[in-house]
Amino acid sequence: MTDEQRPRGVVVGYDGSAASETALRWAAREARLRGLPLTVCHAWEIFMAAGPMAFPVADLEAAAREVLSGGAEHARALHPDVHAELGRGPAAQILLRAAERADLLVVGSRGHGGFAGLLLGAVPAQVAGHAPCPVVVVRADGPAGDGPFGTVVVGVDGSASSPEALAAAFAVADARGAPLVALLARPAAEAFGTFGPLVDADGIAGLAAEGLARLLDPWRAEYPKVAVQSEVVTGAPRDVLLAAAKDAGLIVVGSRGTGGFRGLLLGSVSEALLHHAPCPVAVAPARTTPRRERRTE
Repeated sequence: MTDEQRPRGVVVGYDGSAASETALRWAAREARLRGLPLTVCHAWEIFMAAGPMAFPVADLEAAAREVLSGGAEHARALHPDVHAELGRGPAAQILLRAAERADLLVVGSRGHGGFAGLLLGAVPAQVAGHAPCPVVVVRADGPAGDGPFGTVVVGVDGSASSPEALAAAFAVADARGAPLVALLARPAAEAFGTFGPLVDADGIAGLAAEGLARLLDPWRAEYPKVAVQSEVVTGAPRDVLLAAAKDAGLIVVGSRGTGGFRGLLLGSVSEALLHHAPCPVAVAPARTTPRRERRTE
């Protein structure tokens, strides 16, 4: 089987930083629980800078291979099926290429070298906004997922990425043996301005709850072992999900919700969670091709 034919399973970006070490442990456990291969990925490139010192390309590549080898060695202590990939080029480009045949892409929130600035500038938008699979961002000071796992919280709004957010959330909850809470945020009456007194808040909440239940029904059937709770909460989606993230093991959202503007790679809610949520955050894309069948044991 060639490299192009072999599925990558769970891909994790690794550069030796504290955040990438935490991401590596999180990804290794997830891959082991799902019975998937783990691919450890590192990127390197040549930076043109003024100065008297120059490093041979061979030395730079050798240093990158050493970093990658160390990450793969750490991963093999946690999971037997580990592969390593070294790419030359910008970090986001290498990660997106590695994610093309992946079930999940895991990255640290901040890094150095190959993955510096993941939560700064354009890199997070490129990775979370363009990846064809869900992207999990893990903080250096956050949980590595190798202890007791908290509730998986998924934000649902009926947008095109909601089905993929539910798919990612149920897959993690099933693998981790964790409960799942599906949240749908609805606006308060005050959000309707002068029409607020005319709004049937209870009726809207009832319809929202019915719609949420319909969205969850097929996933409950596919993952019968997952304990599911659904809630319709009054408030702005950003505030509702950030509050839920405080006690969550993972929070999952779509890359863009129903309120997003066409052309934006990330919506305001997913971007706010990436920057401020204390737990790992998964961002799921809107899929344009049929979803792969769930793997069976």
